[in-house]
Amino acid sequence: MIRASDYGRALFELARQEHREGEIGEEMAGVRAILEQQPAYARLLDSPALPREQRLSLVEEAFSSLNLYHLNFLKILCEKHAVKQYAACARVYGQLYDQAHGILRATAMTAVAMSKGQQAALAKKLEAMTGKTVKLTNVVDARVLGGVTLRFAGVQLDGSLQARLEALRQSLAAATV
Repeated sequence: MIRASDYGRALFELARQEHREGEIGEEMAGVRAILEQQPAYARLLDSPALPREQRLSLVEEAFSSLNLYHLNFLKILCEKHAVKQYAACARVYGQLYDQAHGILRATAMTAVAMSKGQQAALAKKLEAMTGKTVKLTNVVDARVLGGVTLRFAGVQLDGSLQARLEALRQSLAAATV
């Protein structure tokens, strides 16, 4: 079994040396989507029942337009019956790309969808706090009563109405009469 972190890192380092990390990163998102939408095809590429040459030929036919390094990476995964690890490799690649380019991915959970202006304002505040370029995703969650719960880099900032009500409840419970 391969270690996705090692393979994802190796492809990223090669892409970076060749100044192709953005191009390959975009390609990886596309290939990942295809493999997730076509799980039977992904299983076929990993199948020991299909001869190696046939599996590699399938990869070549389907993905011949990819950057050569990326195509060869996919062929290596195919040879090792590890195409099922592609999504994990792509995740590692994406994390390394973000780290190298000062990008912070954040999720804002709200009760209703945020407008583009609200998202831009929140991203700008987060950029000022972190010094990084923020890529903000808004997730609508009916459990959020109001306000925003923000998650990024292992941190959760809870500015939701529910959190404020809970803090008020705790302070009232702690107050002595």
